[in-house]
Parts: sequence; C-alpha cells; structure tokens
Amino acid sequence: MNQSPDEKSSAPRGVSLRAMRFPLALVLLAGVCLLTSLAGAGSPPPKERSGPPVKELPRPLLAQHPNPLANELEVLSVSAEETYEVAISGKLDRLPKKFEAVKKSAASLPAMQDEANANLLPHLKHTITELEQAVNSKDRLDVMRFSNRVSLIAATLAVPLKPCVPTEVSLLDYNARELAIWAELKRMERLSSIVIRMHLAWQALMPKLVDHNATRELRRFSDLMGHLEAAKSSEEYSRLSRQLSSELTGLRMVFARK
Repeated sequence: MNQSPDEKSSAPRGVSLRAMRFPLALVLLAGVCLLTSLAGAGSPPPKERSGPPVKELPRPLLAQHPNPLANELEVLSVSAEETYEVAISGKLDRLPKKFEAVKKSAASLPAMQDEANANLLPHLKHTITELEQAVNSKDRLDVMRFSNRVSLIAATLAVPLKPCVPTEVSLLDYNARELAIWAELKRMERLSSIVIRMHLAWQALMPKLVDHNATRELRRFSDLMGHLEAAKSSEEYSRLSRQLSSELTGLRMVFARK
C-alpha cells in the first residue's frame, strides 16, 4: 500500500501512521496489561525491598473533558498515581488520606455500568479492596501494585470516551511504574515482558506526537526507550523507570495544550 506524502515525510522509521490508529489494537494492549496484572495477583512479591525510597513525582490534573465520566476517571487515575507515589517514596503515614481520595473517586463509577464495563468494574472494586488492606497493613509494595492496577483499570474504562491524552500515554505510565516495582524485586523475567509492552504502546503513540509537532519530546523519549532496551540490571531498570515517568508528565502536557 502506498503512503501519502505526509506519512512518508513525518513518520518515524518503522511506524505506519495509519496502522496504529485502530481503537481495537489499543483496547487489546490495555487488556493484555490488565490480564498480566491480574495473573500476578495470586503470587504476591516478597515483602522486603531493596534500595532507599525515591522522591515523589508530581502528576497534574489535566483540563476538563466534555464528558463528565472522563473527568471522573481522570480524577481516579490521578488519585491512584498519587497513592503509588506516596508509597514508593516511603511516606506510609500519608497513605490513608490518599487512599480515601481513591475510594471517593471510585464511588461514582457504578453509573458507568453497561455490558462493555461489566467485567472491569468488579475488578476495580476488588482491587480497591486489596489496596485498602495493603494500606491498613502498611504493605508498601502491595500498595504500589494495587494503586497502579487501579490506574490501569481507569485508563481502560476511559478508552471509549476518547480522553484528551491518548491512552497510550497512560499505558506507558502504568508500565513505567511496573518497571519500578519489579526492578525493586529483581524479577528480570517480568521486566523483559514489561519492556515489550512499552515498545508496543510507544510505537502507537509516536504518530500522534508527530501530529502535534512534538519532535523534541519524541526524540527525548525515544532515547530513553533505547536505553531501556539496552538495560541489563535491575538498578538500570529502576533508574530508567523514574526517568520515563518524569518524561511522560511532559508528554501529557503536549496533548493538553489547546
């Protein structure tokens, strides 16, 4: 199939602007992330951690979406990510307050109940219960795992609502946090599969950055993905996970611009 002149001139090498825009592929990628997350629920990681807590990364709340449900899901996602950040920074005494924000945000979502969400909403409810238990027991790693899963479910629920920020950004953010969790546990086999998922999401996101003339952000994140591909140790994965999360905050702002 011949490409248009615009596609030939602006698409990064190896990326078809047309091929990666099907919502079905995006839903499947989100589903793979969720199934992988749920599959790991039966074998919780060890409770010890390696290395000192890290500094929290800010996650700004974005501009309002025309659809109120999309705004509610954005608030839920931000609350879950803030809970993760408090946990990874080791500030466990702040967790109950952050968790209450997650619980409050999720309470309004039964209004979304329909056939498409019939499976996701029970998973969300169950994950929030698990998160509450982890918060009450001050289980830092489980708080990180379950709060991150809440953010993934919120992103998956938001796909049909066409959020202002592409879902690929949320999937990259989720997987960057997963990198931090499993790097801390030195589970190299987990890290390899996470990197593969991140490459799929990144390939889908690149054409959208091109459309927004975000060549500087595209180049910076591509460099980080290259370093991620070459990473050999859990320490490298841990360091790169925080750099990726920081850069993703900038990518969100690209799509939030008017």
